[in-house]
Amino acid sequence: MKNISYTVAVHSDETIKAMVSNCLQDLGGIEKLVPPGSKILLKPNMVVAKPNSTGATTNPLILDTLIEHLMRTSPSEIIIGESSQVGDDTLQAYKITGVYDIAKKWKVTLLDFKKDHQVYVDIPDGKVLKKVLIAETVTKVDYLINLPILKVHSQTTVTMGMKNLKGCIADQEKSRFHRLNLSQCIADLNTVIIPNLTIIDATLCSLEWELGGMPVRLNTVLAAKNVLAADIVAASMLGYRVDEVEHLFLAAQAHLGPADLEEIKIISPKKLKEVQYDRVNSKEFTFYLPGLKVIEKGTCSSCKGALLAAMQRLYKEGSSPDCTILMGQRLRDRENEFASNFKYGTVKSAKPLMSIGQCCSWVANDYPSKQIKGCPVKAEAIYRYLKTIS
Repeated sequence: MKNISYTVAVHSDETIKAMVSNCLQDLGGIEKLVPPGSKILLKPNMVVAKPNSTGATTNPLILDTLIEHLMRTSPSEIIIGESSQVGDDTLQAYKITGVYDIAKKWKVTLLDFKKDHQVYVDIPDGKVLKKVLIAETVTKVDYLINLPILKVHSQTTVTMGMKNLKGCIADQEKSRFHRLNLSQCIADLNTVIIPNLTIIDATLCSLEWELGGMPVRLNTVLAAKNVLAADIVAASMLGYRVDEVEHLFLAAQAHLGPADLEEIKIISPKKLKEVQYDRVNSKEFTFYLPGLKVIEKGTCSSCKGALLAAMQRLYKEGSSPDCTILMGQRLRDRENEFASNFKYGTVKSAKPLMSIGQCCSWVANDYPSKQIKGCPVKAEAIYRYLKTIS
């Protein structure tokens, strides 16, 4: 029998206010959790300017209820901080999601980490990262509350609390994470950014990809002091074990929390929900245009989103360009999949090549190809070129 030393509170099928309140109570109550007079940072998931109805962003009602509870602790300041994905406007995301209105209602500080002063933080136990550039405010608060949404992710299988802390780092670091080893970078980051409390929004979860789509209503909120414990329980709701989510497995190996569900006490008045569905193949980004082939590795969400938007437009128009798209900061790991069609400058029945983004500029130097520049690249530029060869 394993030692149960971690607790996760789980409430389902109640109002959001009741679920958040009951989770906090199960963990001892807000007055026990948060020292009085604290400077508190709330870190939601505002990765893109889309409402919670898409399953992409944290429900603002969770922040509303949480702030109501936090006011009882007489905080010195409450800050809502986030940095949307590379190329997106954080303030616009705050407005579209309704978080801007919540901040205004409670007169709390709303911060775009992209505009915050950035500081390097050493990572003494990092396997890949030895230091990381972080928004300075993250390092200056007394109490950090992590407020992710549960959803699938094209690179990390699922995204929850640990992955949500990537929104605390500078944009150039986000790109570096993808270029190195994203899962290990997430685990390394969590050795230096350690939330005091994690509340996971599993009310409406995107099962398509991280920027929303195919939302499934789970009507559940989870809370825990240990972020890995919260993530392990949340991942299990989508049917995933620790060893099936690489960054969770790496974090468990680094002893950042429990190794599996057996080490976690789940406080819940109901049986833990589990979504039954055909799992999205999160390891590959798949497309539906028959003439188009995509070879990618380590692609950021921004460029994936741009390509998907361009392809959806072509699909509606009945176009299907016959070419191979190359993308991602780790594309060289898959170079053999297209290099064999090009030998000594001779094309051997290969589809035309198109590389996307600044990180794949090397393709144009080594192979006969078209490059769409940008970091991130624009959907319009991709669409215009693909249209010319459809």
